[in-house]
Amino acid sequence: MGTFEAGQHQAVGAARAQVLAMQRSGPFADAGSWASWRWESAWSAPLLPPGRPTQ
Repeated sequence: MGTFEAGQHQAVGAARAQVLAMQRSGPFADAGSWASWRWESAWSAPLLPPGRPTQ
């Protein structure tokens, strides 16, 4: 327990590379601007549609 075979190690490395590529080019590529996003005080609070349970 606690050791990996070469094939498993390569699979983890490939998955890691895919995740890092998605981070740079996918929906999270512009994370810097997301971090500075703020709710506008002039906006009204969103409401649930009528008849929708609140819990």
